[in-house]
Amino acid sequence: MSGQVQMTSLDVGALCLHDAQLDYYGKRAAVVCGAPVQPDDTSGLPEGDFSVHIWDVTEGQQKPIAQLKGHEGPVWKVAWAHPKFGSLLATCSYDMKVIIWKEVNGQWTKAYVDSSHTASVNEIEFCPFEHGLRLACASSDGMVSVLTYEPQQALWRRSVFQAHQCGAQSVSWAPVCQRDLGHGPPAIRIATGGCDNSVSVWKCEAEVWSQEMPALMPGHTDWVRKVAWRPDGTSTIASGGWDKQVVIWKQEMEGHPWRQLTKLPMAGKVEGLAWSVTGSLLAVSYDSGDVTLYRESDDGDAWEEIGKCNEKGYTDIPRANAAVNAISHSPPAADGFAAQNAVNAAFDQAPPGPDAAAQQAQQQSVLESFGMM
Repeated sequence: MSGQVQMTSLDVGALCLHDAQLDYYGKRAAVVCGAPVQPDDTSGLPEGDFSVHIWDVTEGQQKPIAQLKGHEGPVWKVAWAHPKFGSLLATCSYDMKVIIWKEVNGQWTKAYVDSSHTASVNEIEFCPFEHGLRLACASSDGMVSVLTYEPQQALWRRSVFQAHQCGAQSVSWAPVCQRDLGHGPPAIRIATGGCDNSVSVWKCEAEVWSQEMPALMPGHTDWVRKVAWRPDGTSTIASGGWDKQVVIWKQEMEGHPWRQLTKLPMAGKVEGLAWSVTGSLLAVSYDSGDVTLYRESDDGDAWEEIGKCNEKGYTDIPRANAAVNAISHSPPAADGFAAQNAVNAAFDQAPPGPDAAAQQAQQQSVLESFGMM
C-alpha cells in the first residue's frame, strides 16, 4: 500500500474530538467535540463545546463553514444521509437527544428532534438509500430506535425495540445486495452490539423489528463497542470490544446460523471499526487513539496486518512482515450449532466474563467516568 495513503488533520484546538465524518462526496467534514483534553481542575467541571462543526475540506483546505448548536451534552456521533435526500446530517448525544439537521441555501436548521430515549444515545447510522430515509440509534437505555421519514405525510415515524441489557453501544445496517434487487424488496437488517457482551442481528418485516434466529453465539467477554457490516454483500460482520478482540462473523445464507470466521487479538480496547468501500480492508481503532489496518489474505484463509496510523502518521508494514503477523481463520466446519460450538471451543480461551454484580460495578465505574452517575 506504499504511496496510496494520504493523511490530513483538522485543528479542533484544545477540545477532545469524538467523531468526524466526510459527506458522500468527501467535500465536507462534520466534526463533534467534547470538553477540553486537559481541563483546568481549578475551574470546576468544563462545560465543553457540545456543538457540531462543519468544514469545507476541498482542495486540501480546512475552512469552517457552519457551527450547529442544539445539544446540551457531549455529542458522540455524527452521520450524513445519502445526497438523494438532500443535505441532511444527524447527531446523537449524552443529552439523550437525536437531532436531524437540514441545510437549505447554506443555512442549517433542525428538521427533527427525537427526545424519547432515557439515557445517552451512543451511535447513529443512516440506512442504505434503497430502504428510504431511515436512521438507526443505539442508546444506553438498552433500546435501539429507528426513525423513518414518510414523504407522503412529510413526517418522521419512530419504531423501537429492546436490544441489549445494560445498554446498546453500536448499530450497523446490512448493505443492499445488487443480486437481490429485482426479486422483491431488499431485506432490511441491522447488527447491534452492547454492554451484555453480545452481538445481535435484527430484521424488519412489515415495519416490525424482530431478532434474527438462530442468535449469534457468545464471542466477546466484555462490552461490544462497535459492529460493522462488511459492504461487499457477503453477510459478514466485524465486532470489536473492550476484551481487546475483533471477531469476524459470517452467514452463508439468510436464515442460516452465523459462525465465527476468526478472532483477532488487538493491542488495546477496541473503540471503532471501519471497512473500506469495497470491503477489502478493515481499520481498527483503540482507546489509545492508534489505528491498525488489516487485509484478508489472497487465499482468504488469514488476516494480515498491513499498516498502522497514529498522531505521527501512517506506517506501512511490508508484505513479508504482514505474513508473519497474519492470523488464520478457523478450520472449515459443518453448518449448525454443533459447528458453531466447535468454533467457540477453539477460540474462546480467554477467562469467562464478570458475573452480574461485577458487570454492574464496571458499568457504574464507566458511567461515573463520563459524569453520568
